[in-house]
Amino acid sequence: MNVLEKVQETRPVVEGAEENISAARLRLLSEIRAEQRPARSRAARRPWIITASLVGAAAAATAGVLVVGNLATQITGGVEAIPTVVPEPASDPTVEPTPEPTVEPLTAAGAFSAAGASASTFAGLTVAPGQYLRVATTMTGLVFHEPVNGWGGYSVDRSNATSAWSVLGSSETYLPADQYGEWRYVGHPVQIGELFGADAGPNAQQYLQEVAHSSYDPTGEIGGAGAPWPTAGGSSLAAFYDAMPKDPAQLIAWIDENQQTPPESDNAKVGWLLIELLARNGGTADARAAMYAALSMLDGFAVTSTVGNVVTVALDTPTQDLSGNPAIQRRTATIDISTGLVQETTSTTGSGSALVPDSTPDMRNVYAMTVVNGAP
Repeated sequence: MNVLEKVQETRPVVEGAEENISAARLRLLSEIRAEQRPARSRAARRPWIITASLVGAAAAATAGVLVVGNLATQITGGVEAIPTVVPEPASDPTVEPTPEPTVEPLTAAGAFSAAGASASTFAGLTVAPGQYLRVATTMTGLVFHEPVNGWGGYSVDRSNATSAWSVLGSSETYLPADQYGEWRYVGHPVQIGELFGADAGPNAQQYLQEVAHSSYDPTGEIGGAGAPWPTAGGSSLAAFYDAMPKDPAQLIAWIDENQQTPPESDNAKVGWLLIELLARNGGTADARAAMYAALSMLDGFAVTSTVGNVVTVALDTPTQDLSGNPAIQRRTATIDISTGLVQETTSTTGSGSALVPDSTPDMRNVYAMTVVNGAP
């Protein structure tokens, strides 16, 4: 006699047993199906055959005399725990999601301000006594040519040239730790780069013969050469940096006065003079910071490129080409705003030439700075 038969004998008489048996049958059938069905869709299940002994067990379970321990040994297969599914909290439609922070695009004024702040504290190229800041400049310039007037910046440009070529040059400037000391300059022979136009080759060779120097020996200048105008401290560049007002508004007015700049030309004449002075990468930290602060106050500059901390700004100035047509002179400066150092400048006048692509500037200067222990 198995355990199910024993249960049948020992169960008590319960009112409504038939109804309980029917209910138990359905319940047990559901549980067996849930326990032993393969993992497939409901429509694919095969019906189960329920034996009389299992029906008896269902009746015993309904009567409340089911011997749990013994019954468990007769049913094969374990009961796996069903994981509890915790529903995610429903979103409240009345609560608006937090918007992502808006990143404002960098403006030219913002770039100049950042460069000025960096220039005032940058110490990455500190020059000790006896050392020099070496500024290496790589120059690429276009030379335009036409048959009547030949070549020259005041007789031919993109609008009337029949041929053109690029000239490649380089130079180094050595700035001493004491900028009132001797600045050293080294030049190198130029080379011909790209040719534009059928007769560019022979014209470029003729140009080389005319501009060739007999000597490229190093030269020196106390305090540096190239000050825009003499100051009370002299005509050196170091004296010019020291003489310039360090208040940005006063600096703009000072340049206006000495250049006799028309008010409508502030952006071009004042702004670009400051860019050229900064491109020499000389001057004290406060002088460089003042120049950038003055630039941030001028209109007309626009950011054209941002790659990490390196920002390119452009200044467009209306002008006329040599053929009398309205044109735009575009100047650009590429600045590392984390250091305040100028890396590149370009200048291009006119566009739409069938001879030279618009993407090729009239002049490009690229600057690289290192600290060295001596100068030639």
